[in-house]
Amino acid sequence: MTIKDTAQKPYVLRTARGSLIGTEVADAETNRPLFRRYTRIRYAVPPVREGRWRKPEPLPPDWLFSDGNNRPRDYRGIGSICPQIVPKVDLGSYFGPPATENDMDEDCLFINVWVPAGGEGPVDGWPVQFQIIADDFQNSPGLNHRFVDPIDIFREHHKDNPRIIVFAQYRCGIFGFLASEELVRGDDVIKSDPFAAPGNFGLWDIRMAVQWTYSNIHLFGGNPECISVGGFGAATAFQLHYDAFEPFSKPVIRRAFLFSGAVGMQPVFVQSSKPRAQFAEICRRVNIDDDLPSEDRVKLLRGVSSHKLLAVVRMMQTTFDPVTDGPGGFIPAQLMASIWNGELGRRLKTRNVQVLIGDTSNVDACYSFMDERTGLMSPVAPAMASRKSLVSRLSITFPENLAEALVVRYESPYNNDWPWLYSKIMADVQCHAIVRGFAQSLFHGGMTSQDVLRYHIAWRFKGTGSHINPMSGTSNTLDMPIWWYGGWSAGFSRRERQDVTNFARPFARFLRGDISAMCGWGTEAQTDVRMLAADGSVLITEDPLKGRMRDLWELMKDAQVRRESGGMRSRYNGTPGFW
Repeated sequence: MTIKDTAQKPYVLRTARGSLIGTEVADAETNRPLFRRYTRIRYAVPPVREGRWRKPEPLPPDWLFSDGNNRPRDYRGIGSICPQIVPKVDLGSYFGPPATENDMDEDCLFINVWVPAGGEGPVDGWPVQFQIIADDFQNSPGLNHRFVDPIDIFREHHKDNPRIIVFAQYRCGIFGFLASEELVRGDDVIKSDPFAAPGNFGLWDIRMAVQWTYSNIHLFGGNPECISVGGFGAATAFQLHYDAFEPFSKPVIRRAFLFSGAVGMQPVFVQSSKPRAQFAEICRRVNIDDDLPSEDRVKLLRGVSSHKLLAVVRMMQTTFDPVTDGPGGFIPAQLMASIWNGELGRRLKTRNVQVLIGDTSNVDACYSFMDERTGLMSPVAPAMASRKSLVSRLSITFPENLAEALVVRYESPYNNDWPWLYSKIMADVQCHAIVRGFAQSLFHGGMTSQDVLRYHIAWRFKGTGSHINPMSGTSNTLDMPIWWYGGWSAGFSRRERQDVTNFARPFARFLRGDISAMCGWGTEAQTDVRMLAADGSVLITEDPLKGRMRDLWELMKDAQVRRESGGMRSRYNGTPGFW
């Protein structure tokens, strides 16, 4: 991580749980302190050896920030990230220096905290932005991108944007989302072992990091009752749903922000064919006998090195994603039903939770170079030569009946550009339709336009034109410098800086919990979006994509309901359309 034009020095923070040596960063010209950064803070026991493919275990109650001799411990180095396959195409590198290599290690459950410096915080503490940095479940990137360095939030916008920022590393890919009933060997194991789980380990990691933040952020001057969680839309939606339905603890998420995604499909059940086949193939590829008892197979698999497991994943060309793990798990069987029928919205409304949700205009540009078999960006667009190959590729992500229905909806006798159709379908289903359908389901549950703030971004940094075809428009990831003001260091012009500031300033008010007059967001009707237009102007306008996404959300819902109940739809109580 590169920080230009700054001066850095050690800073010791003393708390009731011990002392930390962090880094104070000041503006080199004015010597004004900007922020204090504390990195590589453990929030859970390392998930290694027997901890692999188990829920994260909390730190002991007597754990301290200080070292074993009660001296301040050093929290200035960046922690390892989960072992993962790095994409060949890295959009983030277009906004600053090339991404640096992160150390990879399964000992990766760390939190990083940025705290405003140079002034007293609010009486109740700073608001907290808990950021989930990722675009999918295959990668959990480190703090190596210029556009996720929050320095310009503190340097250029310290008056408008004072808040604590928290990043957490979590398990991803095969280490975070391998799923199998064999990992728990029966319901009795789950009942006797609170850390046994059949999957969704990365989601459990994020949840523990959020809970750690709630319990400890006051030690850094933060307000635990003012935590906003967001970033990666799908992961945020899962966390928001879990928090709303968690029966054993009070909600900790006061606001959520979902960038270019949400949840629109019920994840496959852990008992289904895909997780079973993945687990069996991995065992075969590392020479673990199929006839061994489950306990022995899991023990042997936990002994395989992370390097070898990643090599197996490369050969398999597959993805590892969240699964429906049922009672006691992270994702209930009625996840989508509770969204469709408005129950999630009702719970969020009762708990006074606000949601910010939206997308960029050209997500299809991202899918033009994504291999859905691996979930990774590639410099070569997916090769598809026929309608059959398009259906086959879509069936990797969606149930076969939905894949076929999608092709029927999009195909045309005048267009046999199958890769282009693939990118359009994926972008519409995985982003545009579910963002709008998820928002409408919240409205159906009783939330209002003061509770659900919608946005749409059609603008992009002109400097990306030398790297990315300008005709590709604005894809996800290309909007990150807007939310982070990361473009200040990436070369935004004076006009671009003003455009971004005009659009994003109310986001800081949202994070503070200021919903008076919708915190200046400006939207009034459920179909309104706050739009950063291609010319840089900020508009409050009717959603430009609402019309063609309406039927797609309904098609997705109908396909899932028919698949589960043979056409019985009444159990979901319907969802009145707002289009």
